[in-house]
Amino acid sequence: MAVLGHVAPSVDIIELGTPLIYREGIRVAAHIRDLFPDATLVADLKIMDAGDEEASIAFEVGCRYVTVLGVSQDRTIHGVVAAAKRHGGEVIADMMQVSDVVERGHYLLALGCDYLCVHTAFDQQELETPLATLKRLRKGLPDAPLAVAGGIGLPTIKSVMKQYPAIVVVGGAIARAADPAAVAILLRERMAGMAET
Repeated sequence: MAVLGHVAPSVDIIELGTPLIYREGIRVAAHIRDLFPDATLVADLKIMDAGDEEASIAFEVGCRYVTVLGVSQDRTIHGVVAAAKRHGGEVIADMMQVSDVVERGHYLLALGCDYLCVHTAFDQQELETPLATLKRLRKGLPDAPLAVAGGIGLPTIKSVMKQYPAIVVVGGAIARAADPAAVAILLRERMAGMAET
């Protein structure tokens, strides 16, 4: 919450990370909503089952976005999409562990997902970045609304922005910085500069 207090003016979306939701419960969304009433929230639930029920939990406390794993069963995806439509929310399909991101991505969009998120898992971030998969997905689905997450920071933001993602998730590079607000501002400036070129 201390970091969020410093960076909230410089971010468009506040992500409730999976560990935070495990630790504090989805009620943390209401707490953040009270402190930052204009904030747009994403609940990184990584839904894998009970799609409608689990997505509804987040939408009902004011989250605009939820994440569902792209490897989930189609019925689960249908449930998440149905909940989003009822609540006026949006669905981000997390492409972790999807073997063919282009083929599955095309299908997920047809099922009603709003974004495809190229996500390098936390445990893999020392070994890889999401850039190669992001490029492959952008080439295969040139008009798809993409999100990207995992190990993104000041050294990688320019190469990421060249693939025109709609959403860029930056966690540790901001939260673990000595001056989180300064890093958030620099990232925003670099992103805006790339969008103009």
